[in-house]
Parts: sequence; C-alpha cells; structure tokens
Amino acid sequence: MEGRESLGRLYPYPGSTDPSAYERLNECTDPDGKIGQLMWGLAPISGKAVLDIGAGSGFHALRYATEAAHMLVVEPDPRMLGRMRARIQRHGATNVSALGASADALPLTEGLVDVAHALFAYFFGTRYCLPGMREVQRVLKPGGHFFIIDADPDHGDFGRLVRRAYPATFHAGYSQVHAAFYAKRGFASYRVDTYLRAPGRGVLEEILRMDYPEQYREFMADIEGTELTYGVRVYHFQKPEAS
Repeated sequence: MEGRESLGRLYPYPGSTDPSAYERLNECTDPDGKIGQLMWGLAPISGKAVLDIGAGSGFHALRYATEAAHMLVVEPDPRMLGRMRARIQRHGATNVSALGASADALPLTEGLVDVAHALFAYFFGTRYCLPGMREVQRVLKPGGHFFIIDADPDHGDFGRLVRRAYPATFHAGYSQVHAAFYAKRGFASYRVDTYLRAPGRGVLEEILRMDYPEQYREFMADIEGTELTYGVRVYHFQKPEAS
C-alpha cells in the first residue's frame, strides 16, 4: 500500500503477483455483504449499467453481474486483467465487458453509466484522484451514482494493523481528512463496520503475508482466532439530474 498516493494511477499491489492470497482476501473480506447492502440500498443496480473501476480479477464484478444489465469492468494491470477475462470466460458471463484502462482515461462515452464504484482502488482521497473523479462524473448518466470504498484505519482491528505497518500514510485522523476531501466535492460519507473472517489461521496468515511481508509474523502473534474487525468508509456522489 505504501506509495499508492504518490503514484496516483497505479501502484504495485502485491495481489497482482500473488493470486491465491488475493482471492482469499476477497473471499474473507466483508463476508456478510454489508458494503453492497449499503450501496445497492442507495442505488439499486437491477437492470442497470454498472461500472467497476480497478476491478482486479473481477471477483466482485461477476457477483454484481447477476443483477446488473451490463457490467463494465476497468482494470489497468495486465496481470489482473488477464485473470479477470479468464474468470468471465469460466462463468460464461455474457453481460460483462473487461477494459484495460485507468480511472483517469475511461474508454467510455459520456452519460453511459447508471452506477459506478471503486473498491480500494485509485481513489484515495487526495488531489491525485481528481482526474479520475472527473472522468467518472463524465460517464455517469444524469442522476447516476458513484461510490468510493476505502479503508477506515481509525476503526477496527485491521485498521490498527494498517496504521502499524504504514504510519506515514495511515496517520491518526486519516478518515476524517478524507471524508472532508470528499464532502468538499459533493460526496456523502458512510462508515461500515464489517469483518475479515478467515476459515483458518493458515488462510489469515496467507492474507497478511501478502500485504505485510515484513510484519505478518508479528501481527499473527498478536491475533487470537481468525477474525478481524474491519472499518470501511463508503463515499457516495449522485450526479445532478439534467435540467
């Protein structure tokens, strides 16, 4: 995670080279689907055109495709994109289009998308994400919705680990600073308290080793069981209706 802000467009996330741990992370994070319940409660996606930005290997996009009319899936990393396309083929998902692109250069026409979301990708609450923010707002239909999901390191067990690993980036008050950044640009902020729930300690260790290769043994020694509380922030923007 360190350095992601300075890169702006794409940072070297270890999940691109560790597909097993990356899949485990997706499977174990928010197992009760609280994030999706919040988003789709505000903006139902049944029969809608939905854009997933920084979609990784397509884990969430394929789930959302069962409701959406069409999933537009954007991912800049060619390794992730290859795994996503293989997943689409395995599932026989005919309503999913995978695009190799970054959030700040979406190969989409204006006013195409009903709902867009970015889960732990590109939009990290700094000026570096403003080009992507403008791009998403461009492709939204009038009245369309845009959700940004980021970690809330000020709450939960997982946040405590993130702060220990990257104190310069995930400083005290991180969530308040970022909420203020988004509020200034028309976003509402929602806090979601969820979990990272692994089926065993071996899986939990695999996940932590991917993100924290130097500290995972220390972290595992401090963790009892296989579940971590996980604080998340969901930022929501709705494009004004056409006048």
